[in-house]
Order: sequence, then structure tokens, then C-alpha cells
Amino acid sequence: MQIFLSGLLNGNDGKHPACDPTYFGRREFSFTLDNDIYLRFKSFNNSSELEISIREKCPFKIDIGPAYSVDPAKRHAYAQSGDNAFTPVERELVFDIDMTDYDDVRYCCSWADVCLDCWPLMTIAIKVIDTALRDDFGFKHILWVYSGWRGVHCWVCDGKARRLTNEQVHCRLLLSLQGK
Repeated sequence: MQIFLSGLLNGNDGKHPACDPTYFGRREFSFTLDNDIYLRFKSFNNSSELEISIREKCPFKIDIGPAYSVDPAKRHAYAQSGDNAFTPVERELVFDIDMTDYDDVRYCCSWADVCLDCWPLMTIAIKVIDTALRDDFGFKHILWVYSGWRGVHCWVCDGKARRLTNEQVHCRLLLSLQGK
């Protein structure tokens, strides 16, 4: 658990003077429990609190959201103040590639069905996107993760990627990847 969480701290681990000790507490987590119960805007002061909550609630899905300007669990208090203090500050750049994206070229399966013949398509997508992110954009900290159902997620964790706005991602990055 500690190795996994250290990546979410993005250098804010208390081991150097420039770290932000509030960073982990401003990260949003959401849990999906049995019966589609969705708990959003969860935050924890440290990894031990998160681990205890995971053990208590036993979520079958955990989503990791952005780091906000303030503690996401206290967002209502900031919303009532009217100063718009609750805003996302940074988040890893995440690409979600699903096998269904290739339904028009797959000959073996469709929709959520996935077989061993499908995976070379995903492998090609991973290689193309990974090469573009590294060579064209200079990103170095890239993590590929099986999404748990029918595809993969690409997490780009470089500081410059985490600070991109939605507009920058859509206008510059995606258009460049599309060759426009």
C-alpha cells in the first residue's frame, strides 16, 4: 500500500523542505461499495487513515481524483463562504483506452467481450501513445494500469502534466496526438 500511495504524493512525502504537508489531505478519493453505493469527496490526512477506511468499507472500486485547493471533505464549508475556494489544483493526466474503442476493427469479439486475440490492438495503442507522450511531449513518469474490465489506463504523473488545464489538454495535447 505504501508504494502505491507514494506515487500519489508527487514528492510531498515530508522528506524534503519544499514538500507540502497538506497535499495528501487535499486529494479526493471515492469508493464504490456493494449495491452501487458511491462515496465521493473522501479525504484522509495520511495513508494510514486511507488504509483503515479501505479495510472498514471494503470498496470494490477506488477512484483517485485531483488535489484540490482545500480539503474536499470540507467543500461545503467553503462553498457557503462564496469565495470559490474549492477548486481542483492538479491531477494526473489520465487516458482511458477501452477495447470497445476497437469494435469496428475487431474480428473476434465485440462490446465488453475480450479474448487473447483482442490484446494486440491494445498493445499497439499503448506503444503509440507511450512513444508520443515521451518523445513528442517529454513526459517521463508514465504508468500503465489494467482498468479492471476491458482496457487500460495511462497515468502521466509528471508535474507539467498534472498542472495542465482541461483546455490545454484538449487544445494542445489531444489535437497533436490526432495529427491536427
